[in-house]
Amino acid sequence: MKPAQNRQKSATELRHADIGARLRALRIEQGLSVNELAMRAGVSAGTVSQVERNKANPSMRILERLRQALSVPLTALLEADDAASDPVAGDFVRKAAERPLFDVGKHGMRKELLSPHGDHDLKMMIILLPPGAGSEEVLVGAGEKAGLVLEGTVVLNVGDRRAVLETGDSFQFESTVPHSIRNESRKAARILWVMNTRPPVVHF
Repeated sequence: MKPAQNRQKSATELRHADIGARLRALRIEQGLSVNELAMRAGVSAGTVSQVERNKANPSMRILERLRQALSVPLTALLEADDAASDPVAGDFVRKAAERPLFDVGKHGMRKELLSPHGDHDLKMMIILLPPGAGSEEVLVGAGEKAGLVLEGTVVLNVGDRRAVLETGDSFQFESTVPHSIRNESRKAARILWVMNTRPPVVHF
């Protein structure tokens, strides 16, 4: 095998998830109008329309509400059911070249999904935080979150405590505590983010 074929894809080479197309397909499949889905999810019809037309990068809060309203796992909004190349290992293995990549919020936060296709209690992602970017619309609830700073420096706030984390530092905390993470440096940061998401589902 040629070296170029054997190397892991970088984030810029990974395929962007077409969340808008997936959301629209799932909504139509369930026979819902834009207004009906919006009412179920507790968001505005304009928000649903913007997401479907890829005119806005939804926050994790919005994605979570939409996927709950449709009764589908998060992966259903990021890729088709037959996206896994391996029909045997596709529900417990995620190949590096098959990570869905998606943008979250307004400040350039980007996520690579590491968890295999399907509905899993444990979710794993790699988060890219450009300078100045941070979590938005924080939700709290039952469960835990943990992570490892792969590159750069970030500030993690958990309750009234503040920690500056550098490359190699790790963390873990109860999701019931209000929390946020932000890159206050001048260089991009990458974080391995792990969360127990049921019940209820919790994201930052």
